Amino acid sequence: MSLLHDDQNRITAVLSKSLSENIDTINALFTDCADIVKRKITVGEVNKVDIYFLYVDNMINKDLLEEVTIHQLFASLKDMPVEDQFEYIKEKGLRTVDLSEVITMNELIINVLSGDTVILVDGSDKAIKVSVRGMPNRGVPTSENEVAIRGSKESFSEAFYINRVLLRRRIKDTNFKIKQLKVGIRTHTEVAICYLEDVAKPEIVADIEKRLREYVIDGIFDSGMLEQLTERNVYSPFPEFQTTERPDKAASAILEGRVAILVDNSPLALLLPTTLNSFFQASDDSYSRWELATFTRILRYFGAFLSIALPGLYIAVINYNAEVLTSAMALSFAAARDGVPFSVLFEVIMMEVAFQMLLEAGIRLPGPMGSTLGIVGGLIIGDAAVNANLVSPIVVIVIALTAISAFTVPNEPFASAFRIVRYLIIALSAFLGLYGFILGIMILLIHLGGLKSFGMPYMMPFAASGINEGTDTKDAIVRFPLRALKRRPIFSKKTERTRLVRNKDN
Repeated sequence: MSLLHDDQNRITAVLSKSLSENIDTINALFTDCADIVKRKITVGEVNKVDIYFLYVDNMINKDLLEEVTIHQLFASLKDMPVEDQFEYIKEKGLRTVDLSEVITMNELIINVLSGDTVILVDGSDKAIKVSVRGMPNRGVPTSENEVAIRGSKESFSEAFYINRVLLRRRIKDTNFKIKQLKVGIRTHTEVAICYLEDVAKPEIVADIEKRLREYVIDGIFDSGMLEQLTERNVYSPFPEFQTTERPDKAASAILEGRVAILVDNSPLALLLPTTLNSFFQASDDSYSRWELATFTRILRYFGAFLSIALPGLYIAVINYNAEVLTSAMALSFAAARDGVPFSVLFEVIMMEVAFQMLLEAGIRLPGPMGSTLGIVGGLIIGDAAVNANLVSPIVVIVIALTAISAFTVPNEPFASAFRIVRYLIIALSAFLGLYGFILGIMILLIHLGGLKSFGMPYMMPFAASGINEGTDTKDAIVRFPLRALKRRPIFSKKTERTRLVRNKDN
């Protein structure tokens, strides 16, 4: 048996024509692997041949395996020829079209551990891979984090093949391509690059494919790990990818010319390139009337601004610029702080940290317990802190309104970036007052203006509203009626921007 060494110093063994030699190699490789099922049987009547089955227990559909292989082999191979037995078994003995040849031991191992069944035939230096996967999974779950009033309730699951079907069912077009590759030299995690070939920009598809091959890593267990390896804005809190658990949102992004990445064992798809405006768009915006969609988007942008600015603005006004308040408001704020021993800055930070701890604890606890902790904990801690004169009631209101505003953004990773930026605004406001507050907002806008996602400016379409004939602004803060959105966004090829025309025959 000849041995070759690949770039990762892993040994790739070429299959031998001797079945016993192959079995010895397999037994050595799968020592102490109790979940590996191995079975040697003999088929044929006059001309008999030994074949060897190999698969992972509970990763295949056993009923299907019995039907398309075992039963068929014994029923159809009575007239086994003397020569070309491998081809005869492949063509006559298996009642399935989903099979392929395996020529190396490394390829055999990967296929077996991925959930396929491999059949070796004595006298042949090739094996047959039969796809009869039947892995445990949740099926198609309901979307939990991106809840929509209208539209599909389906969500991506951890099962890679189910996620592919969810997209293919929505985009019935031969130009919808799914490029598949494996990442991780030990996990061999399946990753799919999904895009419309005639709409997506080829340089973006090539760029993400290059980035996926840029690093060699032991394993990938979630799309979040892949995102961190492939992003370029490493030191920015704002994500370069948009994540979604909704297949209808991913399909809509693909139709716009964007690329979706599916990762095995991850219920989230990655969408690229992305812009600031993309994070404020919910999937059911397209399903609702334009007046309602516009109103909710304005609320989201306003909520995002409040979640960043409100604590810092409160500190700046109370500490340095109380003259901007009316006399009644100034007296009210002063009365509310009467008897509080701490500074405004300490009050705000204490309540911010307390809320973040409640939020983290609520996420980690089981569903009913988590929601109970959030409600009861928030009420008890807030009320007790006010009664004990540790914080003023105004600070409790400010922090509560800030928290509520953050949840109006329909993308959790993007909203999480606001939590980090919020502390920068608080720090600058605490030392420089309104000047520091304005400086913080300017730093944020300058930072966002310098970001790019796969060559796409992060502030599109606000940074260059005239590009693409100015049509991208029709689906920004204000969402125009659906019949007015006739062009695809700038994500797509320039020659494929038209997506809606009126049918002149009707």
